[in-house]
Amino acid sequence: MGAETELKLGLLPEYGPEVAGLPILEQYAKAEPECRQLDNTYFDTPDHALTAARVALRIRRDGERYIQTLKTAGDGRGGLSVRGEWEWELAEPVLELDNVRAHLPPQFNDDALLATLEPVFDTNFERHIWLLGGGEGAEAWQVEVALDHGEIRAGQQSTELSELELELKSGPTEALFQLALEIARQIPVQVRDDSKAQRGYALAGLQRPPFRAEPAFKGSEDETLVVLISDCLKAWPAQLAKAIDGDESALKELNRTLDLMLVALESQPDIAAHCQVLISQYQRLRADTARAWDWRLLEMMPAAWQHKQREQAARLLQGLSRKTLPGQLALATGELLWQIDDDED
Repeated sequence: MGAETELKLGLLPEYGPEVAGLPILEQYAKAEPECRQLDNTYFDTPDHALTAARVALRIRRDGERYIQTLKTAGDGRGGLSVRGEWEWELAEPVLELDNVRAHLPPQFNDDALLATLEPVFDTNFERHIWLLGGGEGAEAWQVEVALDHGEIRAGQQSTELSELELELKSGPTEALFQLALEIARQIPVQVRDDSKAQRGYALAGLQRPPFRAEPAFKGSEDETLVVLISDCLKAWPAQLAKAIDGDESALKELNRTLDLMLVALESQPDIAAHCQVLISQYQRLRADTARAWDWRLLEMMPAAWQHKQREQAARLLQGLSRKTLPGQLALATGELLWQIDDDED
């Protein structure tokens, strides 16, 4: 078993060509860049038992190779995903379940159930890969940066795929965040909490309810605030993406989440004392989202006025998709949460 530790960053397709020109890709290069076509088929039972157990099973074609991969439920905080991963080389693109059985949850110890596994969706994309490294001694690190562009397809439904994956091969987690932040300063990115598999299932009709931060006391004041900050970070990037796409209910939820984030940041003494820049950046973002929403309070205004305000709000939100602030803000918050975890350890 290997523990996969990675950050996923969504980006508009128009920014894909700019990635190759980032100075850090040359500055920290440890190998020549690679380009591969990766075609993947994901499998599940007819009632989607694997995804219900937070397990993903796929076969990938990489050139002349076929690779079977099993990923299990993992953990993470601050936009970082840490999960179990197993891989097996295949002679042909047919599932070999003998290898998989030992790593599945107990409820899958059922040959009849496993016999019902069938293709659910495909992800097909071109991947550009850069292996980067730096530091010395205990601070040495290696990170694989992968730029993926292609599509996710389920039956007749498809959606474009455009994202960066940063996978920590060795070294401290902080190096992963620092590298991602350097990218986010130069290219607008969106921290993604959903995997390609989750988006594939959504396209296939298995849409999970959107995550919502729900304040709850966790036994101590500090832990309550840290968990709330983490939950808000899990929620707001996805809410912003939906609001940019025109979802007004997501915009309303986004404002609520940002309010909770600011209250939590300002109420945690150490954060309030040492993270004023982070707090001020959240205030900037909250001011923009308020401008996109608050005109609705003037319900007595004529319809023509409200239509104009709606159009202006849409342009404001579209503008946020091309600003580096949201991506930097989410990554900086994620790094803060991981530093808090390290201090507790």
